[in-house]
Parts: sequence; C-alpha cells; structure tokens
Amino acid sequence: MSETEHERGNHVALISGGMDSAVAAHVAIEDGPADLLVYLDTGTGLDANREYIEEYADTLGVQLWTLRTPESFEERVMEKGFPGPSRHSIMYRTLKERQIGRLATMSSGRGRSSDLHVWTGVRSSESERRMEHVEAESDGLRWVWHAPIHDWSKEDCREYVDEYDLPRNPLWDTLGRSGDCFCGCFGSPEEKLDLRAAGQEQHAEWIESLEESVDLDEKQERETWAWGAFDDDERVRERVENDDAQMLLCSSCGPDYSDLRADEGECSVDTATDR
Repeated sequence: MSETEHERGNHVALISGGMDSAVAAHVAIEDGPADLLVYLDTGTGLDANREYIEEYADTLGVQLWTLRTPESFEERVMEKGFPGPSRHSIMYRTLKERQIGRLATMSSGRGRSSDLHVWTGVRSSESERRMEHVEAESDGLRWVWHAPIHDWSKEDCREYVDEYDLPRNPLWDTLGRSGDCFCGCFGSPEEKLDLRAAGQEQHAEWIESLEESVDLDEKQERETWAWGAFDDDERVRERVENDDAQMLLCSSCGPDYSDLRADEGECSVDTATDR
C-alpha cells in the first residue's frame, strides 16, 4: 500500500464492543494505517462491555483510549426526562460526536486543519437505507470516516472472528448486542428483561431507579420517555430523519430492537457504537 496524504494522517479505530466494530478495528490496525483504538464511553453502557474492550486491546497489543462524555445522563434525565426518539440527534452529539470532535482538535496542529481519520464497523447490508448511504470513505465534520467492512455480510464477520481468533464479547451471545449505550432513545421495556436474562441485573436496576426518580405527569412522560413517545410507525419516520453520521455510530438504534437482537445488533453510541 503506497503512502498517500490520507495515510499520513492520524488514524484511529473506533470499537464499541460489537462484533462488527471488533472486526473492522482489526482490519484497520492489521491491514490499514490505524494504530490506536478508541472507545466512546457514553456513561450508560455495561461494565462488562468495557472490560471486553480492554481485553481486546490487550490481545492485539494496541493502545486504547477511552473517551468518556463529560455530560451526566442521570442529571439530564432528572432535569428533562428520558430522551425519546426525537432527542436521538441530541444524545448522539452529546454522548459520541463531541468526543470525536475533541480527538479532531487534538489531531490538528497549530495553524492547520485536523487530519483525523476514523475507522468504524458500519455495514451497508444492515438495512436498505444503509445500502444507499454507507461508503468506504466519507467526509465527517472535521474528520474522514472509513468503513473497511462496508460491503461485508454478517457471516463474513463471523468467519473473520473465527479465522483470526479474535476475542469474543460474551454479550454477543447473552445480550445480542455490544451494550455500549443505553440512552433509550429508541428503547423498549424489553431492554430491562434482556439485561436480566443476560445476567446484567444491576444495569436493569439502574434504569429502573432512574424511572422512579423522574417526577413527570403522564402527558409529559409520553413526550420524553421512549417507552411511550411514538408508536412503531412514528419511530420509523423519526429514525429516517436521523443524519448519516448518526447511522455510523448508532447503527442498532431503532424501533426494531428485537430483530437486531436476533442478529447481534450493535450500537457501534459506535457503537458502536459506532459500530
């Protein structure tokens, strides 16, 4: 691979804890110019997911930076209620995009623009909409997005994990997703059941404690809490309005959560998660 201006920039591989981001990060590091793993800690994810990411970085022998949002999700809920679908763009920017923006600032020298390149695990085959929007390379706000597995299938990812003996996140099997973000914008009460079934009782109780602490009348609650904000059709319409950047890092957010669980969804929130 010949060195280009792009390759001379600062390349980071985002990892959310999901299978797709684990595969894409390995591709970016082993076959591409990335030499740093970045985990966007939303402050709402599972400790078990963070521990997996640390194990993954140790296995690859790659430095890991964890960028945690300075915003308190608990305080946000206390002041404004839970974020429903209409608040997803706000939560995306608060929990993920601003942290990448800080990376871009660090990546820019005095008097020059940022040369940050961000590698994610988003795949076009995840949905019909992504088939039309996901590209191998695209411009972000102050960085360049790279999607090295944009044209891969889920089976391709599974085979890659097996071929290279990548560490597996236990949550892939128990929860069906990475567990990096539980902001609940497109959430369902099923999430609490899923958490308990996956042995994550403490996180389910954390969500319930927030529910109990929010003092809102029924009408206001329906406006702010994802459980009752929109019906399924309204959620779909709202999600279609989300910009492409949100798709790159919050690819499992949506009203079809149960379908995603069946096929190891992710929030590369990467999730993320990015993918």
